[in-house]
Amino acid sequence: MRMARRRHAGRPRVTMTNLLWFLILIGVLIFAHESGHFLFAKLFRVKVLTFSLGFGGAIRLGRFRLAFTRGETEYRISWFPIGGFVRMLGEDPTQEVDPAERQRSFSHQAAWKRALIIFGGPMFSLLLAPPIYFAYHLTLSRAAAPVVGLVIDGSPAAQAGILPGDAVLRVGGTPTRTFEEVEDAINDSEGRPVELEIERGGEKRALRLAAQPAIDETGLELLGRQWDLGIRHERRGTILGLVSPDSPAARAGMKGWDELAAVNGVPVLDFEEARRELEKAKDSPLRLSLRRRVEIPCGAVTLNATAVIDVDLQPLPAEQAPLGAFRTAHAYFGFEPIDLFVREVIPGYPAEQNGVVAGDRILSANGEILTSIEQFRNVLARHPRDSIRIQVRHQGEVREFSFVPAIIEDKDELRQTQRIRGLGFKPDANRVSGLTIPRPDRLAYAGRMAFVEFGRTVRMNVMGFVRIFQGRVAASEAVGGPIMIFHVAGKVAEKGLGAFLAMMAFMSILLGLLNLLPVPLLDGGHLAFILIEVLRRRPLSLQARLIASYVGLALLAALMIFAFGNDLRRYWSDFFG
Repeated sequence: MRMARRRHAGRPRVTMTNLLWFLILIGVLIFAHESGHFLFAKLFRVKVLTFSLGFGGAIRLGRFRLAFTRGETEYRISWFPIGGFVRMLGEDPTQEVDPAERQRSFSHQAAWKRALIIFGGPMFSLLLAPPIYFAYHLTLSRAAAPVVGLVIDGSPAAQAGILPGDAVLRVGGTPTRTFEEVEDAINDSEGRPVELEIERGGEKRALRLAAQPAIDETGLELLGRQWDLGIRHERRGTILGLVSPDSPAARAGMKGWDELAAVNGVPVLDFEEARRELEKAKDSPLRLSLRRRVEIPCGAVTLNATAVIDVDLQPLPAEQAPLGAFRTAHAYFGFEPIDLFVREVIPGYPAEQNGVVAGDRILSANGEILTSIEQFRNVLARHPRDSIRIQVRHQGEVREFSFVPAIIEDKDELRQTQRIRGLGFKPDANRVSGLTIPRPDRLAYAGRMAFVEFGRTVRMNVMGFVRIFQGRVAASEAVGGPIMIFHVAGKVAEKGLGAFLAMMAFMSILLGLLNLLPVPLLDGGHLAFILIEVLRRRPLSLQARLIASYVGLALLAALMIFAFGNDLRRYWSDFFG
C-alpha cells in the first residue's frame, strides 16, 4: 500500500535529481567532444589557450573560481552549460599572431592538420558511443529465452500453427540461443521463406514460412524495413474485462480491470496458464483469486492499494458465449483479456464521433475477429486510407459502424508528439515479461552489440535528418533545447542506469552528427571552408569568412530561440504551473 498526494495526474516534478543527471549528461558529452579538438591540437603542437566546459566566464563561488591554468592552457567550467569550446592561438582570423609563435598557430597549420583538429570533436563524440553501449549491454545479465510468449492471430506464425510456449531452436539452419537471435534471423530473411525448427512438449517440428513487413505506425522507417512473423517474447497478462453486465463473471462480483491471480488455488502468471487451468476445470464451478486496484480517501491524501479478493464463478456452456468472447471447449466465463477494451477515448477522433466509450470492447474489423491490439493495428496498416467496418461491444450489445483511420496525435512520456493512424482510443498494456535465461557469451554479446547499436543509432539519426528535410517530421516537434534535455535526462534516469547510459550514447552520436552539418560556426562549416580552400588552392578572403560567420551566428541564434520556444511550449507547466 502506498500513499499519494492529491495532485494533477501526470505532472512531473522539477527536482535536484533531474538537475544532477542533466549536468552529468551534458558534462560527459561536452568533455568528450572538446577533448577531440584539444588532443589533436596538442598532437600537432598547436597552442591551446582555453579548454572550457560551458560558455561565458568561469564560475565563481565567492573567492573560489572553477578554473586553473596548467602550462599554457586555462581549464575552466563556465556558467552557460549547453556547450563548450577549445580556443587556440590563431583560430580567430582577425587575430594577429606573433611571428615567433606562427609555427604553433592554428591558422598557419597545413589544411589537413586543421581539418583533423576540427574533425576531432565530432569524431570523439561518435567514438564515445560504442564504449557506452558496451557497458550498457554488459549489464544485461539475463537474456530473453527463445520461447514464444504470444502469437498474433492472422500472422504468418499463427497460420503456420506456432503456439505460445513453443521453443524456437533454429531459424534458417542457424541455432538460436536467445529470442533476440530469433528476431535478428527473421529480420535478415527480408521476407523470404525460412525454415524454423521448433520444440513443443519434447517433440521437434520443422516449419517453413515467410515473414511479413513489420508495422511502423509512425511511417518514418528510420531503421528501414523490418520483418515480422507475428511472434512475441512477452506473454499476455491476466488483466480482464467483462463481456456484459449479466455475464457469469459480473454475477460473481468481478469488475473490469481485475487481475486474475489464481484459478482454483493454482497461481497463474499469464493468460495461457490461466487458459490451461480453465480447460482442466471444464464447466465446473470455479474459485478465482483476483487483484483489484482501489483508492481509499483518507483526509488530505488518497491511499492507493491492491485488494486481493476471492470470487466463486459458475460458468455457462461454451455455446452460449457471445460473438468474439473468450471461451474454452466446455465453458463460457464472461471475462476475457483486457487487450481490446477501451481504457480512454481520445477526443475529436472516430471513436468518440461514433459513440465509443471507456469500457467498450473492439470485436472485429472488416469481418476479422480480433484478439489483440497488434492484430487490430495490422488491419489498420493494410487499409490506412480505406473505410473499415468495425464491430464494438458496449455493455453486452454489439453495434457496427465504419470509419476511415485518422491520424492520431498524442504525447509520449518524453513529451514528443506521436502520429499514428487509428480509431482514437487508448488500450491497456496487458503484457508480462517472457521467460529469461542467463545470457550466453555475455562479453562477446556486449562487444557485438556496441557496434550494432552504434550503426543503428547513426542510421536512425541520419534518417531523422532526412525526414525533417522531407517535411515528414515537423521541426517544431524534432528540435529541442536545454529544457528538453533536462526533462529527458531525468525521465530516462528514473528507469535505471542502463537506460541512462543508452540515452547518453544516443545523444553523443546525435551531437557528433549535428556538428558535421555544413553550417558556419559548426565543425562542419569549418571543414567546408577548408575543403573550399583545398579546391581553390587558396583560402577564402577574410571578408567572406567573416560574412559566413555572421550568417552562421544568426542561424544558430535563430535555432536556439526556436528550440527554446519549443521547450517552453512543451514544459511550461512543469516550471510555472
